[in-house]
Amino acid sequence: MNINDYRRAMDRLVPDAALKERIMNQKNIKKKHTPARRVFTAALAAALTIACLITVALAASPELRAAVLSFFHMEEREQVPSGGTKPEGPDISQAEIGALVKAQYIKMDKYYGLSGSLLTDLTWSEDRKTLLDYKFWEVRDNELIPVQVDMQASQVDITHNNIRYQGEFWWYVQDGQLDYFAGDNRTVDTDGEREWDWNFSFVPGRNDVLLLRLSTGRQMEYVEYPFLYHLNTGKTEELFTGLDPDVLAESDGAVWSDDFRLALITGHASAEFPNGREWLYSRETGTLTDVRALGGVGADSAAFADGDTLILYDMTDNVDGGVQYVTLYSYDLSTGLAVKTMEQTPYYRDWEENPSGVMTFGSRCVLISEEGQVQVVDLKTGTRATMEGFTFQKEDDFMISPSGNKLLYFSTDSKTEGLGITRLGVADLEKGVFFAFDREGYENLHEEGIGWSDNNTVSINASTPDGETRYLLLYQF
Repeated sequence: MNINDYRRAMDRLVPDAALKERIMNQKNIKKKHTPARRVFTAALAAALTIACLITVALAASPELRAAVLSFFHMEEREQVPSGGTKPEGPDISQAEIGALVKAQYIKMDKYYGLSGSLLTDLTWSEDRKTLLDYKFWEVRDNELIPVQVDMQASQVDITHNNIRYQGEFWWYVQDGQLDYFAGDNRTVDTDGEREWDWNFSFVPGRNDVLLLRLSTGRQMEYVEYPFLYHLNTGKTEELFTGLDPDVLAESDGAVWSDDFRLALITGHASAEFPNGREWLYSRETGTLTDVRALGGVGADSAAFADGDTLILYDMTDNVDGGVQYVTLYSYDLSTGLAVKTMEQTPYYRDWEENPSGVMTFGSRCVLISEEGQVQVVDLKTGTRATMEGFTFQKEDDFMISPSGNKLLYFSTDSKTEGLGITRLGVADLEKGVFFAFDREGYENLHEEGIGWSDNNTVSINASTPDGETRYLLLYQF
């Protein structure tokens, strides 16, 4: 897995500890500091890892009105593939699990990525700056069908704060969907005292622009500045025109609304603000508002529920400085009114012996009781739906789908190397159905990561214990 794959995948991927350590130790990784109170939001759910990149605002669905999510534990178990002869190129097989889930197992001689629904084979130069060759396949039934894409090469060449950011990237649009590829663009000055980098992320619903982030420094010194990059012209658009430069000098990133009308800007920790600060910025009016002033509730941070609503977080620390409780509000941007939807609730910490509390996913959250009972809460309206017949265990976890209407559920085996996924399932929040199946033979693979590939497909990255053969396991729900 290269850095470009990792950056793009982090919004939908839960990697195992070994994979995270291996990737983050590579020389071409930019390590980014996030203030403690922003860590709270991100740590509750893998889907919010993109809080330091760009958030897909998850609109509160009017369909989430049912009082119950019915849990169905499928009798049929999945037989996980393993071992075998190393193939020459990718090889695919498939299976059906309980007539409800279609599984496709892609056995590979090396790492292949996913570009939307396409399997990719990218060849990079030794310095990882130039894409030398590429191949794409469509995964269809029991076949891999070669696909030709109209690949474009474009340049980044922009000077900001007396630093020149340069490099090449590649992109294409296929069936209306945009994807891009960029290598290692980090630069270090001759003295080794200063470094800078640039990278992209997607803009939801757009295939003509990318969000370009220019950054300097690492850890506590990390600062970034965003632009919109227009693919057809190569021109960049200023997003923070007229904003106080002192705020930007202390900012380690921003989360944008879908229409790029508003941004939540986070700031570094300081003596006065040990957990950092956060501001709401309006591009239309040029105004900057401290999040603590929104709704008069003294919130510590916020997240976009949709273009008209924020979810405000008021957090209470424990004696060790970590977040112990959270109170949540639905804040109407047009009226300025904040309505409490959850009060002084423990926040979920997976390292505890019997973890319980709240995991947040944009405009929704999962609330786990001490007895393992689970509710899905619409944080905009306060509506709750109970997972009937399901009991949460310590090794369980959830992840929101890209469109926010489904929850991936998986359980892991801590005694195995890698994730060791013992059970897999999906809760459909609109249909009110939650089903899962057990997996046999997972211990024969080193499962490195799990996440959503699209709103209906879950993928697991794995390899044989000797690392010689790789697997991409795809599940269509």
